[in-house]
Amino acid sequence: MGKLKTRKVATSRIKISGTGKAMAWKAGKRHLSYHKSGDEIRGKGKAYVLADADQERVLRMIPYGGK
Repeated sequence: MGKLKTRKVATSRIKISGTGKAMAWKAGKRHLSYHKSGDEIRGKGKAYVLADADQERVLRMIPYGGK
């Protein structure tokens, strides 16, 4: 069997946690933040675990990144 190709965009947007789950970052922090509260801006800086429905699909995009 040949090598599997990695989706390059997925490697920049998704991180694999230590337990093998896919994690992403929240959107909406780049600009237009003058009307948002500080709590909202700080909360958007954190990563979150993707939904179970998306885990299998996303981990196939990064064949050598997971466990």
